[in-house]
Amino acid sequence: MKVMQIVADGAPGGGTTNVLALAEDLIANQVAVMLCSQAASHAIDEARRLGAKAHDGLDFFRSRLDTRIVRELRSAVHNADPDIIHVHGGRAALAWVRGADRGQLDRTIYTVRGYHFRPKRFPLRFLAKRAERRISRSVFKTVHVSQSDKEVAMHFGFIRDGSASQVIRNGIRLSDMPRHQPVSANEDQNRKQVAVLGRLTYPKNPHLVLDIANDLAQDGFVFHFIGGGDMEFEVRQRAEREGIQNVVFHGTQSRPNGLKLMAQSGTFLLASLWEGLPIAPVEAMAMGLAVVISDVNGCTEVVRDGMEGRVAPSGNGAAFVAALRAVVAEPERTQQLVVNGKQRVAAEFTRERVVREHLNLYHDCLSKIGSRNASS
Repeated sequence: MKVMQIVADGAPGGGTTNVLALAEDLIANQVAVMLCSQAASHAIDEARRLGAKAHDGLDFFRSRLDTRIVRELRSAVHNADPDIIHVHGGRAALAWVRGADRGQLDRTIYTVRGYHFRPKRFPLRFLAKRAERRISRSVFKTVHVSQSDKEVAMHFGFIRDGSASQVIRNGIRLSDMPRHQPVSANEDQNRKQVAVLGRLTYPKNPHLVLDIANDLAQDGFVFHFIGGGDMEFEVRQRAEREGIQNVVFHGTQSRPNGLKLMAQSGTFLLASLWEGLPIAPVEAMAMGLAVVISDVNGCTEVVRDGMEGRVAPSGNGAAFVAALRAVVAEPERTQQLVVNGKQRVAAEFTRERVVREHLNLYHDCLSKIGSRNASS
């Protein structure tokens, strides 16, 4: 089987990490993998390292009115002639759907990693919803990484019915997780070292994290921002301007280095405005960190309040402050949540499950095409 994976933004981060993990696991299962992504991106370099063929030279980030990417992507897929085309994210998927023929669309899987149209203003929100509907109604099946995203798709009519979507939650390889190595032997001080792993972008709500850090400065909390992103300079400037001294900026890191830095903390914080299904809290739970997370869509499918961690209302700084204080003030409860989190990751969030479910989906797609061809 030959599978082409297409992801527009090949920068380091959650979506790219998941696509590369899937590519690696497919290769291990004797699948020939090709990858299309932004020219000279992290994804291109990593795909080659993993043994996948990489199609370089594409630019997904010209104006949306520029149709060159439609022609270029169509040519790349035509030359590769894959059995399955798997597109990740709306930008790549819309470019592909605009240029593909019916036969190719019947072999196309579309993975949504969180819907981003809701905070947009009219008419961009209207156009984004139309694009999502066009994509999902054109392809063989839409994969949602969270049940909440599937419910959004059904509510807005992006998919015809529940059978047009399959939920495949992200997973990790447990052997990739470094040992928890706290910088302090004192458990209270350890839990006050808070990892904020992820790109500094608007959906991650980094300014709220600065507010939280400022409120907890007198409590001895230190917040470690692990990752770059388009808001990094802005957030660093604000911290310096306002004298918020209990923050450490580690900048852009490779995934292994980012995980090692997180493993030195005792608590993980994710204050996002929206998510698909975030992988960082899964990694944090696997390491044995306490987890505080926002209550948006896929987040609560990873961490259930009072079961694997503490959940706070998105945007509510006071609630996050209270939850972080509780991590330290309730050590026995915190430890039980940590144990529960490790068990849940091992049972429900492994890469072995993810690749198995994708392979079954690919085979189902090809089987249905074969059945139609046989009967025509």
